[in-house]
Amino acid sequence: MKTLFCILFCFFSFLMSEAVCAKSFESTYEAQGMNMVLLSADISIETNQTGYMINTHSYARGILSLFIDSETIFQTRGKFEQNRLKIIDSVMKNKKRKYIRTTQQNFNEKQGFIDYQSILIELMRLSDVQSHTFYVSDGKRDMRITLTYEGKRDLSEINSGLTGQADAYSVQIDVIAGKKKGWFFERMRESQKSPLRLYMQADEQIGEKTLIAATFDTGVIGKLYIVRKELKNVQN
Repeated sequence: MKTLFCILFCFFSFLMSEAVCAKSFESTYEAQGMNMVLLSADISIETNQTGYMINTHSYARGILSLFIDSETIFQTRGKFEQNRLKIIDSVMKNKKRKYIRTTQQNFNEKQGFIDYQSILIELMRLSDVQSHTFYVSDGKRDMRITLTYEGKRDLSEINSGLTGQADAYSVQIDVIAGKKKGWFFERMRESQKSPLRLYMQADEQIGEKTLIAATFDTGVIGKLYIVRKELKNVQN
């Protein structure tokens, strides 16, 4: 479950033209399921002409907090090298009660791979609605993540609090090395159609597209929804 939310929250950002301009903003997202808020995440992103920094703080909400008494802090710092990203630091801290477990990835031997958070930056570099593939490593597995454009969707069909249309993408995640077990990855592998969808919409505050929502069909407890609730401190 935590892997699912980490992947989903780390998909949220905005799309820009080929060059990444200097920008910074903060956003808050909620994960909802079974008519309850299950998880929240606060994300801050800063970019300039040479690199980027991303910080995510996620924590359980409501009834889920009774079973998952923990928080996750994910920090990524990277730079732009020609047409690819080079990760300088990728650190995840899991706080459970008084204990903190720190996991740091080394990408020096993972050329061409990025971490979950750097997907945000790759989304910023997209300039069209065509399919795109990224290679991601989380320390336990290497993955190939493919986004496939599926056309326009009415957001009110996804969440009653959303309006307008959005570009819809299906997401395919293939584990190409490392640990393949886990409920989320088994669901992604066994489903005939991808259970994961992303929805991107033009945003007036930043003048670009943002990922406004995502859905994941669990096949057991219905769909999980992630919706952006707030965007603030936007600086261009």
